[in-house]
Amino acid sequence: MSWTNQQKIFSLEIYFATKSYQSVQIQFRKRFHCRNFPPKSTIVSWVTKFREHGTVVNLCSKATGGTYSGRKKSARTEENIAAVRDSVGRSPRKSVRRRSQELGMTRESLRRVLTSDLHLYPYKIQIKQKLTDADKEKQVTMCEWFCNVLENDENFLENVWFSDEAHFLRSGNVKSKNNVFGGSEVPDKVLQRPLHSVKCTAWVAMSKHGIIRPFWFEDDDGRSQTVNKERYMAVLNKYWASLGRRRRVVRASQWFQQDGATPHTANEIIAWLRQRFEERLISRRCDVEWAPHSPNLNPPDFYLWGFLKDNVYQGNPQTIEELKTAITAKIRAIPKEECVKVIDNFVRRVQVCLQRNGGHLEHILGKP
Repeated sequence: MSWTNQQKIFSLEIYFATKSYQSVQIQFRKRFHCRNFPPKSTIVSWVTKFREHGTVVNLCSKATGGTYSGRKKSARTEENIAAVRDSVGRSPRKSVRRRSQELGMTRESLRRVLTSDLHLYPYKIQIKQKLTDADKEKQVTMCEWFCNVLENDENFLENVWFSDEAHFLRSGNVKSKNNVFGGSEVPDKVLQRPLHSVKCTAWVAMSKHGIIRPFWFEDDDGRSQTVNKERYMAVLNKYWASLGRRRRVVRASQWFQQDGATPHTANEIIAWLRQRFEERLISRRCDVEWAPHSPNLNPPDFYLWGFLKDNVYQGNPQTIEELKTAITAKIRAIPKEECVKVIDNFVRRVQVCLQRNGGHLEHILGKP
C-alpha cells in the first residue's frame, strides 16, 4: 500500500515519542480516520531510513531529482557469500536467526544466500524419544530376525497382522501458527477447547490382506475408556472372530504383532494369544520380541494413524459418533493395494534400521 509523506512523518513522531509500534498503529488510525495502518515491518523500514538518511522521502523520485532509493545495497556480495559458506561449514545446524545475528545480515538476505548461492534448503530438526543403547540393540535383534525369516520365506509377510490403537480428539489438533486468516481488524474471538477433550480410541490390525475394523475402547454408552487388559481382551475376541470370517485367510497360519504396552502383555492376554497363535507371536514376553520404542517400524503407527488424522476432520465432525463414522469410512476406503505397499515399506524400514544400528530413521524416510 502507498503511504503519504505526511503519514510517514506522523508515524515517526509517535514512534520516537512512545517507542511502541502498536501505539503508532493505534494513533495512526485515529489521526487519519482509516481502517488500515502500516504494519510493524513498514514502520521499522521508515525508522531505519530516517536514522540513516535523515528523511522519509523517496530519494529516487522525480520530485527530488534523486537517484538513490534509500535501500541498502544487496547483501549477496562475494564477501558475504564466503562468510556464510564458512559459517555453515563451522556450524551446519545453527539456526537462521542465530546465524544472521552473528553475521550482521538480515534473515531474508541470509536465506537468499543459503538457497540461491549455496543451494542449501531449510530443514527442521524432528523431536523423537531418546533411544538407549539397549533399545537400539533390541531393534537390531528384531530386524535381523525379520531379515532372516524373509530370506528363507519371501512370502512370510503375507500372513503377519500388525496391531495398534490410537486416540482421536473430537476437536482435532489445531496448531495456532497454522490457524491464520486475513482480516481488517484484530478478531474478537478465541478458539476454546476443554481441558480434557472428548475423544475416541480406535484399535486396528493391518496386513497385506487389508485392515480389520476399527474396534473401540468404550462403555455401553459409547464413552471412551482407557485401555486395560479386560477391554483389550474384548477387542481381541472381536478381532479373532473377524479374522475367521476373512476369505482366503487361514487363521492357523497367521502371525500376530503387538507392542509392549502393559495391557497387551498381561498374563491372561499372553495366554489367550498363545492358545490361538501358538508360537506365531511377535510381542514382549514372547519368543519373538517386538522392540520397545519402535513406532517407526509398525505400519499402523508410521502410516495409518497419520493418514487418518490428516483426513477424518475434513468433514468437521461435531460428535464422537460422526468422528467414528469418518474414521471407519476412511479405513474402508483404503484399497488392499495400498496395504501391500505399506507392508513392503516395512521391509525397507527394517533394512534402514539395521543400517543405522537401531537408531531413529523416520526423519530420513519419505512416506510409504
